[in-house]
Amino acid sequence: MGDIKISPGQLFALIFLFNMGTALVVSLGIMAEKDAWLAILFGTVTGLLLFFVYVALYRQYPKLPLSGYIIEILGKPIGWPLALLYAIFFIYGAARDVRDGGVLLVISVLDQTPLIVINAVMTLSVAYVLNKGIEVLGRTALIFLGILVLSGVASNLLLFVSGVVDFTRLLPVLERGWEPVLETTLTHTYEFPFNEVICFTMVLPLLSEMKRGIRYGVIATLLSGFVLSLTTVMNIAALGIGIAGRATFPLLHTISLVNIGEFIQRLDLLVVLSLIIGDFFKIALFYYAGVKTAADLFQISDHRKLIYPVGLIILFVSIMIAGNFAEHIEEGNFALISVFLIFGSGLPILMLIVSTVKGKFRFNSS
Repeated sequence: MGDIKISPGQLFALIFLFNMGTALVVSLGIMAEKDAWLAILFGTVTGLLLFFVYVALYRQYPKLPLSGYIIEILGKPIGWPLALLYAIFFIYGAARDVRDGGVLLVISVLDQTPLIVINAVMTLSVAYVLNKGIEVLGRTALIFLGILVLSGVASNLLLFVSGVVDFTRLLPVLERGWEPVLETTLTHTYEFPFNEVICFTMVLPLLSEMKRGIRYGVIATLLSGFVLSLTTVMNIAALGIGIAGRATFPLLHTISLVNIGEFIQRLDLLVVLSLIIGDFFKIALFYYAGVKTAADLFQISDHRKLIYPVGLIILFVSIMIAGNFAEHIEEGNFALISVFLIFGSGLPILMLIVSTVKGKFRFNSS
């Protein structure tokens, strides 16, 4: 992987911002209604277990990315086509996030701007940073992590001061029992956003310190899950489950309630800023994983040669992926329980089992 290195702190920032992504502003886990926050916490625990699967594969093949050890584990006849499917999957993931970010910007602040223009600017911005190198993306993540944290703290403080938060709207807890919570965990909060962390299998071999990097990755996963759960708590406490459940972007409605002395109000910009930051890094990591996988498979020494061609594909797919936003959401819900579940969970677990069995056979033979 050359001399390119990512520090544990940079990995922490990248995973945290990636998990925030679009999950911060959508109705995450709302199928569990008032217990959505609990379903998110359960999803975080299962997501952490999945992260340990990625880590186990990384420990067995510390110098190989996902595209390398797929072929090593399954053999070239099966592994190469499967790795190519992963490249397509990563590009699809990037395109979906470009579309998500573009739609929110159109809905919130740029309603007169064509979607293709917004998507093109987002894609080009990500391509520019990736062309500078993954280390630049890591250093940039540390800066924007601080901005996102400050924005989040300010937003929550202003909501409390405004007096719009009523925690009784969350009661009673488990009104419909455990079944809705567990069902939502298995069909939604486990897959989104934690299944998508599969793209970090292309980044882990770049870690400068394995043990510390893994520890920081675990902390980032847990902390991001807690923040997403807290955000859902604030949305329901401020809006009530009726509005929070119907809203496309509930956080946008929640922050619009801030009104302190008819002076501090209309803070939608904080939500838009949070989405742009999270979505930028989510697009960037899917984008990088897709480019790097394709470069490894086709033996292109400098993956940066593929950045702009792949960027054009991402832009095209982001526009063609659905005719309207409702169709986009419907397709996304189906993809979560099919495509993302297969590529994010099923195949990595299968590879870990095969790799472990092969390792035991080699040990017994020796």
